[in-house]
Formats: sequence, structure tokens, C-alpha cells
Amino acid sequence: MRILGAMLGGTISSYNVSGTVKLGQPSFACGFLPENFPSHEFIFPEFETYSSEDATEYKFRDALKQIISEAGRSDFDGILITHGTDTCAFFAQLAIRVLASLEIPFVITGAMRSPDVDPDEAAGNLAFAVKCLEEGRTGVVFKNREGEEQLYKAHLIMSPDIDGIFSEYSDGIEPEKRDCSAFLYGEMLNHIQTLPAVPGAEIAPVCFNRVLICCNHSGTASADLAVGIERLTKKGIKCYLAPIPLQGAVYESRKRLRDAGAIELPGMPIEGAWSEVLLR
Repeated sequence: MRILGAMLGGTISSYNVSGTVKLGQPSFACGFLPENFPSHEFIFPEFETYSSEDATEYKFRDALKQIISEAGRSDFDGILITHGTDTCAFFAQLAIRVLASLEIPFVITGAMRSPDVDPDEAAGNLAFAVKCLEEGRTGVVFKNREGEEQLYKAHLIMSPDIDGIFSEYSDGIEPEKRDCSAFLYGEMLNHIQTLPAVPGAEIAPVCFNRVLICCNHSGTASADLAVGIERLTKKGIKCYLAPIPLQGAVYESRKRLRDAGAIELPGMPIEGAWSEVLLR
């Protein structure tokens, strides 16, 4: 196989100094993969690396744009991407939509601990990622609660919990293929105001052109928020609701937001909804 390696950073590309994780060390993956899979050819172009705390939609966009560009220069049988764990689910949800046009399997992986502290975790994730590519499978590889490597579906993946364990949204549907050229090559991306599902969530008086309400079935909907959403939609600012169960009753608070003009995004976790709003 000929595999494109996109090493975007994160803990798998880090090292530990007196208990502090530092980024920027030459990638563990660049040495491990050719050494342990000599029958495959790995190509590692230089990518801008970033940590999850420094991740932005523009860094995601630049990385995906370069992956598409590199894939267009030569024939590849698969793409292996390493990424920081904290924002990996958001990147994966965006990648499954943007990279679909390549029709090449890709796997995203990383590590919760730096390879100099726990080389077995990074090695296990990378090896299983290659196995998935050999089988033509796409997704995200991390260890599950049983300590075994697992391939999570990219369109269902949700951010890790306090123990660093990823999960899949149980009520999800696959996103449709779309033309992502406006996202990839447009000058400005959508600026999303995200309202968390917490008491007292308010629309901040800042510049944005999209709103994403994390409704968690019932919504953050107070009467004031519904009024604010109605005001924004009349101004042409699109407002979205997610996650939305495909079945079950509709809470009155969610109906208030929907009646105020909010658009429901069913069949995806909040990470997928964020990607959808960014692309629309």
C-alpha cells in the first residue's frame, strides 16, 4: 500500500519533561510506521502541527486542504492522520464530510500519553490504524474501555470523556456527500456562536453569522432565548439545534426554539452538528 501520512500534532507527537507535556518533537509515527510496516510505502509531507488547545476551524481547514492537495499529486491507497485527542472528534466529523470526495479510506488516530511515557499506546493505535487501512476501512482509532484498539465511525464519534474514552452517537445517520469547495477555498469561514446546554445560556453581543444551540433533547430554551432566536432569524442569521433524536417526543422548549426559526439537525452528535453548520 501507498499511504499518505498527515502528522498534525497532538500528544502522539509530544514528549514529557518533568511531568509537563511539550509538543513539537519529531513524530513518533514517522519512525514507527516504516520500520514496522516495510511492505507499505509511507509518504510524510510537512504539515503545520497544532495542539488541541490551539485548534481552530481555520487550522482544520488548512490541514484538510493540504491533504486533498497532496492526495491529488499522486496515487495513494489510504491516508493516516495523527491528531490531538481533545478536538479529534470535531476534526473527524469535519474530515468525513470534506474528504469524502477523495474516495480513499482514511484513519485518524493519536495517543492520550506521549510516546516516551507510553510507547505501547501510540504503537498499538498506529498499528491498528494501518490494519484498518489495509481492510479499506475509514474511521478513528483509539483504545476503548476494555483497553483494546477500536475503530470508531467518524460520522458518529463524540469527544472523549474524563477517562479519555471516545464513544459513538447511537442515533446517527451518515452525512450526504457535498461540494465543500466554498469551505476549502473561500476567504472567510462561518463564525459560529455556540450556546451550551447550561442554565442561563445567552446570545453574546459579538459578531457571528451562525448560532448552534446544544439542546440535548429539550433545549436551553428560556422564553428570552426563543425571542432572541426569532430576532436573529429575521435578520437572516441561521440558527441550528442539535443533537436531535430521530425518535421520541418533542419537548415544549425545543418546539419554542423551532417555532422561533431554529433549524433542527437530526441524526448527529454536537460535533457533527458543528461541522454541518461550518459547511453550510
